[in-house]
Amino acid sequence: MKELKTLVGDDSMIFTGDIGATEYEGDNAKTVNALLAGAQAGPAGLKRVMCVITAIGAATIFPAGLKVGELFPALGTEVPKTGDKFRVLALEHAADASSWSLGITQGEIEVTKLNEQYRKYRLGKKDAQLSLTSIFTVGESDKPGGVINRSMKLVKQGADGAYTVSDEANKSLYMLGYANKAALPGEADDFVFCQIYLYNVKLGGQSGSAQSYDASGRLTGIDPVFYSLETA
Repeated sequence: MKELKTLVGDDSMIFTGDIGATEYEGDNAKTVNALLAGAQAGPAGLKRVMCVITAIGAATIFPAGLKVGELFPALGTEVPKTGDKFRVLALEHAADASSWSLGITQGEIEVTKLNEQYRKYRLGKKDAQLSLTSIFTVGESDKPGGVINRSMKLVKQGADGAYTVSDEANKSLYMLGYANKAALPGEADDFVFCQIYLYNVKLGGQSGSAQSYDASGRLTGIDPVFYSLETA
């Protein structure tokens, strides 16, 4: 009998990043790994190629129910069919994150009639908000494309004196928020996939405490999808 794992906060993890510029197209012959031809598929810890679907062929490897814009977490050995197209996420582990949460709420619309004794409702639109808390880590929190850089222009100078100016403020990013990052064979990777804008970043420090910074996020693009992927 398979052991049930009760999760704690330390089981979670978060990856963020952008979608690659190259679109790959299936040919009924090459595997996902062969199509990438050595291109960087993402952090080794993910063990999968995180493919964003851009087109679905008449005969397809993509599971029924997935749509264009949603994620196909490929093992790399799959052979995409003709007409299947995808782009790969370039993700990085948010190593400075100390906590995250994604709250989903839904509106309610009252539709009670005069002759009814109990109030009746229809469900309205859903809303989601991300909360992210991180410990400021030099070399991680202040890197180009990071959480802080998504809120303001970043200027870095290296040991060689060269400057790098990165202005990614108000640019959306993709997020994989793991409730469980599988550590053993037979465990499942459980994560939510979404595209968000970060805003309301709060920086500062207090004597005797770790320097933390907070950020909020709102959805854009596709709706969030939850994945549960068993590992071999």
